[in-house]
Amino acid sequence: MNVFAHHRATTSFPDWVIRDCHNFGQNFKKMPIVASREIVYTNLEEFKNYENSKILIIGGGPSTKEIVYNLSDYDYIWSCNHFFKNPKLKNQKIDLAIIMPEVDLKSDEFLEYRRKHNPLLGFEIHDSWMNYRFDDYERYFLMHTRFYSKIGIGARMLIFSAAIKCKQVDFVGFDGPSYQLKGNHAFQPGKKNLPSIFVGKSERQIVDFHIMQYETLWNFIGLKFPNTRFTNIGYGNEYHKFINFKRRKNEL
Repeated sequence: MNVFAHHRATTSFPDWVIRDCHNFGQNFKKMPIVASREIVYTNLEEFKNYENSKILIIGGGPSTKEIVYNLSDYDYIWSCNHFFKNPKLKNQKIDLAIIMPEVDLKSDEFLEYRRKHNPLLGFEIHDSWMNYRFDDYERYFLMHTRFYSKIGIGARMLIFSAAIKCKQVDFVGFDGPSYQLKGNHAFQPGKKNLPSIFVGKSERQIVDFHIMQYETLWNFIGLKFPNTRFTNIGYGNEYHKFINFKRRKNEL
């Protein structure tokens, strides 16, 4: 339940993440690492281009497929996981995606998208990746944040965007759990599963938990990364009402 806890953290952040970065795989051993109290990532030259940029982060909620938005309004487009299965995105160049272990990196569909659009592909520190044999694709990177909640990879992507100094970050498809409980998913229609900690919980309990963790997220971002402006252009405003929340000085 602690958004700053991780089961691999045998030492303090960022030390344990730096350790795991060095042990992650041959592809990543020689990459320069940027580390702070809030985030660790392998530094790619292209990240310099994000300073003062306007980006859109596309999540898997239904607003991704139902809201009208103009991709040409943005300097860069980000997404995650099975984005390449979405009819709207499968032929669209995504500049950067964070991929969790649920994605089959050897599937023909994924490899065809990668070959065609050549995106930057990021990975968090995860048990499933530690012994994985990555291929020789040259646009991989690692990214891991101290904030590690149960509300999905999108939350950590928001932090990463601020850490590399994006100026304006719009996001869509961060709509909350109610839609997913009904299988209304923009990337994987019918997908209903949520993290195991929610097993046996009512929908109201799950929603309240997400609201609480999003409040912590926006408070954290506001305190640590005040120069990036965020706007939700999708659904789920009850989760994102804290974007302009008066920031509390606390122990984050």
